[in-house]
Amino acid sequence: MIRSSISRGILPRRIGGYYGGRCYMVLALESSCDDACVALLDKYSKDQAPKVIDQFKETLNSSGTGGIIPTDAHEFHQFTIANLVAKFCKKHNLNSTSPPDLICCTRGPGMVGSLSASLQFAKGLSVSWNKPLIGVHHMLGHILIANLPKSQQPEMEAPKYPFLSLLCSGGHTMLVLSKSLTEHEIIIDTVDIAAGDSIDKCARELGLVGNMLGKELESYVKAIPEDLKKKFENTDTKSRDNEFKFQLSLPLRSPKHLKIPEKLEFSFASFLSTIQGYRTKYFNGKDFDEMTKMFIAFKLQELVLDHMVNRINIALIKHGIDTINYTKADGKFKGVQDFICSGGVASNQRLRNKLHNNLNYRSLTKESESHILNFHFPDLALCTDNAIMIGVAGIEIFENLKVKSDLNILPIRKWPMDELLKVDGWVQLNDEEINKIRNLDL
Repeated sequence: MIRSSISRGILPRRIGGYYGGRCYMVLALESSCDDACVALLDKYSKDQAPKVIDQFKETLNSSGTGGIIPTDAHEFHQFTIANLVAKFCKKHNLNSTSPPDLICCTRGPGMVGSLSASLQFAKGLSVSWNKPLIGVHHMLGHILIANLPKSQQPEMEAPKYPFLSLLCSGGHTMLVLSKSLTEHEIIIDTVDIAAGDSIDKCARELGLVGNMLGKELESYVKAIPEDLKKKFENTDTKSRDNEFKFQLSLPLRSPKHLKIPEKLEFSFASFLSTIQGYRTKYFNGKDFDEMTKMFIAFKLQELVLDHMVNRINIALIKHGIDTINYTKADGKFKGVQDFICSGGVASNQRLRNKLHNNLNYRSLTKESESHILNFHFPDLALCTDNAIMIGVAGIEIFENLKVKSDLNILPIRKWPMDELLKVDGWVQLNDEEINKIRNLDL
């Protein structure tokens, strides 16, 4: 079991707060997969992002099981979450006489067993402390985490609607167009498995071990000598006509596929089947020699990431407003000037570089002006699943929609981004409840 604790400095609990008393504390929980997380946020100002006070996080060690087993994850959360939150509350003096003002918890999408552990616990806290609960959409959290200041982009403002988000993790890979807090359209989704899932399985097939195989693969590729990287980069794998007899190309690019398809999709399953087939044919199912292992690892990471960039570029051509390069663009992305990349795979520095350097996009607001996309990359620690993002999203829901969740809500395994408010369990907050949360005595 791996445990990490991110501490941002404990802030004293203010009485009355600033800005007319708009001070409220938010306790957030996240357990959609294999991470058990709890965080405390301070919404000290209406017009500024909340301050992160602290976060605890524990992660199921699945390195020896070949992946995350849902029943193991369920047991892990049942075993972990209560003690984790108890220690966290003790550290920050959160109890029945000094509770937080709002509780946020992931409702979905995710593994139902994992989700239920924290959601049921959050319901108990809501009843015990008589505080409202907000059941948060996990992917909305990944999007809105970009609202927090970034250590590497301290001067960048929060993204403004409409904006695009590449959400890439072990469970999801999608390009989303967000027009408002509740208006989200999935522009590209996966036809098979997610990018992170594909990378993990391929890395395991290459013989890499660890609890976060995507990071292991990235580290392994980074350690390859530069001269070999250059050689590998110049080695064509569109056919087997190379010294390794290894063929790997971008998915959905064969002659049978339209250059600008009617429906845009990601596809990552072929990477694993290709490596498995190659290993069986040329190595009789045995381990790769080190040179071949380095070559495949390098090409795998490059092409998985290139596939994402390629599909996004096609979406930009199809829906962009640059009619100079492509006259049939429908203008769906008109006004988009911000691009978010979030999720576990978004911590990959090579992906960040490729997106920044290889996306072909111009937002023409006037004939004589062109604007480069503003790229928002959350801090690395906030790319993987965390409770901070759930708190940030919960605050946005409270502030802008003024709703809470009924205590009869259940976890949602699949929750489409465009159905945020279409699920059951939303309850409108009245003025008295809103003022109570904001610590306003009106």
